[in-house]
Formats: sequence, structure tokens, C-alpha cells
Amino acid sequence: MPKLWVEYKCPEHGLERFKIKVIKKYNVNTKMIMRKYRTRPRHELSGIIVGRKVEQNEIQDYLIQYFRETGLMNRVVSIKIQG
Repeated sequence: MPKLWVEYKCPEHGLERFKIKVIKKYNVNTKMIMRKYRTRPRHELSGIIVGRKVEQNEIQDYLIQYFRETGLMNRVVSIKIQG
């Protein structure tokens, strides 16, 4: 599965870039999309767990919705899929 590269404007560092792993699971619901968080050093998004039949555009839409919920969407510059 591809990785999602996200670039956003950080008030402290300028432009920041990080990747979010897309993990495809076969023993879950085929259309499920679930967040996976990193616990240390900070509680932040590290990956997205998806079912078998989830399309790339659905993953990108889910990520955009997540950024809107957290209030970071106005800082996001680009979201790129690296396959």
C-alpha cells in the first residue's frame, strides 16, 4: 500500500513534511478505515488501517476529514500519494 506524504505550514519550523503509513488488513471489515496512533513521544497519527476494498481516493478523503476535525486543514499545503 502507498504512503501519504503531508506538507503543512508550522508556525515554529516553517514547512513540515511527514508520512502516514497505509496498512492493509485482511481480517477486518472490507470497507473499514481506522486511525492508528503513535503513543510516544507524543500522541499523534502514525498510520491508517484499511480493509481490502478501500480505494486510494477514499483514504485521501478520510485524511482530509481528519485534518478538518483536528483544525489543521487550514495549515495543510499538500497531500501526495507515494505508491
